[in-house]
Amino acid sequence: MQSNPTRMWPLWLLASALILMAGMVHAAGPAPDWSTFNHQAVQQHILPRYAQLDSSTARLAASTEALCQAPSIDTLEQARRDWHDAMQAWQGIQHVQFGPVQFLMRSFGLQFWPDRKNIGARQLRQALTSEQPYDAEFFRQASVSIQGFPALERLLFADDALEHLQRGRHCELTRTIAGHVAQMSHAIHSEWQAQASGEFIADQDTDIAAELAVELMASLVEPIEAVRDSKLLKPMGDTAAAARPKLLESYRSGSSLANIRSNLAALDTLYQGTEPSVDDLLQQAGAAELAEAIRTRFATIQHKLSQIDIPLSTAITQPDTHAELMAITTQLKQLSEQLDSAMDVLGIQLGFNSRDGD
Repeated sequence: MQSNPTRMWPLWLLASALILMAGMVHAAGPAPDWSTFNHQAVQQHILPRYAQLDSSTARLAASTEALCQAPSIDTLEQARRDWHDAMQAWQGIQHVQFGPVQFLMRSFGLQFWPDRKNIGARQLRQALTSEQPYDAEFFRQASVSIQGFPALERLLFADDALEHLQRGRHCELTRTIAGHVAQMSHAIHSEWQAQASGEFIADQDTDIAAELAVELMASLVEPIEAVRDSKLLKPMGDTAAAARPKLLESYRSGSSLANIRSNLAALDTLYQGTEPSVDDLLQQAGAAELAEAIRTRFATIQHKLSQIDIPLSTAITQPDTHAELMAITTQLKQLSEQLDSAMDVLGIQLGFNSRDGD
């Protein structure tokens, strides 16, 4: 399969933004030092997170191998714990949708979600009943819906998972998918290391650095709306009575809320956790009040999320917590608007957003 030269967004982000028609707009005052910012963001934020994904998926591959050698409650629980760790590592870098993760549809391969037509379930059943070897050719032909974390979640977290893993081809497919996820994650990490040293150098041409900054800023701004709409509002419905828990991301494993917390923590870190940070650049541009407002908004949202102490699948069906979550979606919308304002201050134009026509 040839890679598409344009950015390949996972479905939950495709709902939020199309391929960036990236560009810079003129901003008042001196332009930010994008060369230094880009270099530090890659070194301090992107590379460590892909390294974490690489190592955690390697552990998942090892634990599913151990599970298949000796299926038991203990080995299944270890594989489930490693799936949780790897999934949270992915959620912590899921917002970066440019670079090696776009090649060969790797982002979709790691997580095809939302699966609105339940393609994954059908493809998984076909794979389990086929006689085709689960080899490299299998993954070249297989739907992305059964190549990554959601397929593993179906196999590892079903109520009768252990029974199935002890017979048929369930365990063989489980360890093969886990190995494939680990290989993809390792390739992404390795290729990002090479790209970082080649493209994201500390002393770079100003125009090139400005173009690369658009990619990084899109990774900060655009996921906010996608998290709000796809991971919360869609499954929540208008009322608790109308909620549809099975539309939640990772509902089988009970990871839906953890995913959102990881997303917001990662975006907050991209905003203010590097040196220099976006927060620093805003202050240097004379927008200290806006910078503080964004910091406060991130903290407020994360605090409110930490107060939800029941599974999200339950919380969206109860009136009180449904109302609390609806308030969080309002905060997310306000954060999105504040970040849009920050892009104006910094002279960043992200381009056409698919929601503009909704």
